[in-house]
Amino acid sequence: MPSPLQAENDDAAREEQLASLPAVKSISIKGNKVLSTEEIREIMSTSTRDSFLGTGLFSGAPRPFKPEDFKKDITLIKKLYTFKGYFFADVDTTLVRNKRGDVKIDIRIKENQPTRIDSIRYSGLESVSEELQKRYFRRSRLKPQRIFSVETLIEERDRSLDFFRDYGYTFFNPDSIHITVDTLGLNAGIHFAMSLPERNAYGPTKVIVNDPLKQKKPATRTFVRDNVSVTVYGDQKFSPDIFPAAIAWEQGKLTSQSLEQRTLENFGTTNLFSSISVERDTLQAGTIPMTVRLEPAPKHLIEPKLLVDNRYGALFIGGAIAYENRNLFGAGQQFRISTNYGSQLSASTSYLSNLTSDQYDKVIPYEFSVKTNLVIPKIDRHGSYYSGTLEYSQSQLPILLKSRRELIRGTYSSQPTKNSRLNFDFFELEIVSKDSLRGFEQLFKTDLAERINIDPTDAVAVNRSLDSLLQTRLNQTFRVQYNYSNRHDASYRKKATWNLSVIAEESGGLLWLIDKYIDTSNHTGFTDSDPQIFGTSYNQYLKLDTQVAITKDLSPDRQIAARLALGWMTPYGKADDTPEDHRFYAGGSNSMRGWLFGTLGPGSCQSDATSNFGADIKTELGFEYRMKLFKLFGQPSGITLFTDAGNIWDRKGPYALTLRSIGRDFAWDWGAGLRLGSPIGPFRFDFAWKIHDPSNPRPWRISHTQLSDFTFNFGIGEAF
Repeated sequence: MPSPLQAENDDAAREEQLASLPAVKSISIKGNKVLSTEEIREIMSTSTRDSFLGTGLFSGAPRPFKPEDFKKDITLIKKLYTFKGYFFADVDTTLVRNKRGDVKIDIRIKENQPTRIDSIRYSGLESVSEELQKRYFRRSRLKPQRIFSVETLIEERDRSLDFFRDYGYTFFNPDSIHITVDTLGLNAGIHFAMSLPERNAYGPTKVIVNDPLKQKKPATRTFVRDNVSVTVYGDQKFSPDIFPAAIAWEQGKLTSQSLEQRTLENFGTTNLFSSISVERDTLQAGTIPMTVRLEPAPKHLIEPKLLVDNRYGALFIGGAIAYENRNLFGAGQQFRISTNYGSQLSASTSYLSNLTSDQYDKVIPYEFSVKTNLVIPKIDRHGSYYSGTLEYSQSQLPILLKSRRELIRGTYSSQPTKNSRLNFDFFELEIVSKDSLRGFEQLFKTDLAERINIDPTDAVAVNRSLDSLLQTRLNQTFRVQYNYSNRHDASYRKKATWNLSVIAEESGGLLWLIDKYIDTSNHTGFTDSDPQIFGTSYNQYLKLDTQVAITKDLSPDRQIAARLALGWMTPYGKADDTPEDHRFYAGGSNSMRGWLFGTLGPGSCQSDATSNFGADIKTELGFEYRMKLFKLFGQPSGITLFTDAGNIWDRKGPYALTLRSIGRDFAWDWGAGLRLGSPIGPFRFDFAWKIHDPSNPRPWRISHTQLSDFTFNFGIGEAF
C-alpha cells in the first residue's frame, strides 16, 4: 500500500504529465441537424475549458488533447447516429495545431439519408382479444415510413412490457420478446415476436406494519377490513380505513403494475410511513397473493430553524421552532404548531431620509408570530385534504409603524395531476391593526401624502387619512392557487424544468353582503358609502399574481434559469384603495436584487418609505447563469451571474403604469453571487449593481457606478 507521501508524488507527476500535453483550444461541429451540438459534446471526453456562455470569462483549467480519447469520441458520434437511425452518416475531422502544439478541432458531419421502416409484423398475440389488440397498436412507437432507430425500438419494447403487465400478464418480461430487424439499403423490416404468459388475477392481500428497529417486543393488533388483512406491530394507532383505501387493486381482478405503483403513491401521500414495499407472493391457482410491508414514520417531530437575512439592509436574525404530530387521530391527521421571532441587530433609518433625527425615535424592526395548523386528509381521495389555520403575528416596521394580525383560514387542497396542485381557501378572515410611532405623522406628510392626492398642509385631510390608515380592518378572502411543476418528472424527454404558480383572490364580498343586508344600522364615524360592518372597516379588492420559472441544464455543472412574474390588483365595491399588507413589493433577495426589500418603486418614486407601502401592479423578469465549481457539505456550490428587470406601479396618480412609464421607469440590475451548498439549500450571497434606476434623475447608472456601489442580499435556496 503506497504511503501518503508516495500518493501525493504520484498525483503531482500525473498533473505535470497532463500539463505537458497540448491543450484543446476550440471544437467546431458543423453539418449536424438531427443531433444538436450540445448532444454531441455531452458524449465526448475531449472538451474545451468551460467559460461563461463561451465568452472566455470565468474559464476553468485548460483541457488536454489526447489522440486516443479523440478517436473514441468519433466512434461514439457514429454510434449515436446509428442509434438514431442514420447508419450511413459520415464524420470527418481536421486538426489544426499552433506552434505550441495546442489543437483546434473541426468536426464535419454529413448525415446522409436515414433508414426507414418499410414493414412491421407482430406475432404471438393470437390469445389477445381484438379490443385489447386495438388498444395496444393505437400507441405503437413503430409506424411505416418513419425513421428506424434503436432508440425507438427500445421504447416500443418497454411500452409493450408496460402495456401487457397492466392487463394481467404479470410475468411478461424482456426475454418474452424477440425482435428481428432485416435491413436492405435504406429500408428496415421489423418483426416483433412475443411469447405471452398466462394472465393472473390478484389473490388475498395482507398488510404488515412493523418497525424493525424497535428492540422491545411490540404489541400486536390484527384486523380485516374490506378483504384486506392488516397486522400492526407497535403502539402507534392507525385507522383501519386507511389501508383498504390506499390499495388500488381488488382481489379477483387482473393484475396491473400501474395499480401497484398507484398503491405505493397512495400510501406515500399519507405521510405515515417511512418505508413502503409491495411484494408478490407465490402463484396459487392462477392468483397472486399480495403483501404490503410498511414501516411507520416517527409520529412526533420537533424542528428548529435559524432565520437570517438582510430584508431592511442591516442583518436580521431570528429563530423558529415547530412541533408536529403526523398522526393525531390515527388517519394521517397532522397537527403543527410553530413560533418564530426575529429582530434586526440595529436600527433602520434609511427609510426616514426626509426627516431630521429629532423628528422620530429610532426603531429596531422585529417580527413575532405563532401559528397552528391541522390537516385532515380525505382517505377516499389520495392527495387531497382539508386544513385549518390559526395565526397571530405582530411586527415593528422601519417606517415607524407597529402592526398586529390575527387570521383564521380553511383550505381544501387537491392534486389534479401528479405534477400539479390546486388549493382553495374557502374561508379566510384576517384582522389587521396598526399603531404609529413618533415621527410617522411627519413621515406621512413628507413622503406619502402627495402620492394619494392629500395636501400635506391640510391638517384636517392629513388627520382623516391617518385615521383611515391606522384603523382596524377586516380582510375576508376567497383564494384559488394553482401550482404546476415537472421537477419530479423522470421522463428522459424532459428538456427543462418548469414551475408555474397562479393565485387569484377576492376579498370583501361576503362582508359586503353582511354590510348591505344584515348590518343596516348607522355607526359613528362612518357613512353609507364606507365599507364597514358593526363599526369595523373592511377591504374589498381583486388580485391576480402569477409567476413562471424555467431552468435548463447546459452541462452537469452549468445551468441557466429565467423567471417572469406579473401581478395586478384593484379595489372594488365601496373600497377606494387596496390594503398595503396585500400589495406587491419590489426589491430583495427574491426580487430585484439591486435594491433592498421594499425600496423600489412605485415607478420613479424617490422615497424608500413610499416604496415600503407597495403598489398594485408588478412586472419582473430575471435571468441567471449558474456555475457549480466545488462542493461544500457534499452539496454543489459555485458562482451565479444574474440580471433582473422590472418594477411596481400604481393604478393611477404620478406613478401609474402607462405605455410611457414602462419604457421610462423600469429598473434593471446585474450582479454576481456566491452559492454555498448545504442540506437545506444553497446559501446565497448576492452582490448587485444598478444599470437603470428610475428614481435617479440620471437613471442610466453604468458610467456612474463604482465597484463599491453594490447592494447586498442574503437568502437561502435559489431565487427561483
